[in-house]
Amino acid sequence: MSKMGFGMWTEGDTPSCYVAPKSEYTKEEFERECIQDADGYFELVETTEDYARWYPVSPEGIDREGGTYSFCKPGRGAFAVWVKDVKRKKVQP
Repeated sequence: MSKMGFGMWTEGDTPSCYVAPKSEYTKEEFERECIQDADGYFELVETTEDYARWYPVSPEGIDREGGTYSFCKPGRGAFAVWVKDVKRKKVQP
């Protein structure tokens, strides 16, 4: 079971997606949390399912000291997660 909670994942400094463990959130709870957290700043896309795990040493291509959570294939240490990609809304003049 994961110790990860709901949160925004980024690619560098760019917001990428919301992620939360399926063991702690129903799909509806996760989607409500995403809407509340996005607060109109992000466009939200369809909710999908994936797997994540904790990496004590960041995988290649992730520029982060120490460990991190990252997506993975099902297997040792993996747990199911909800995922909702985000896009920053364009500012209207």
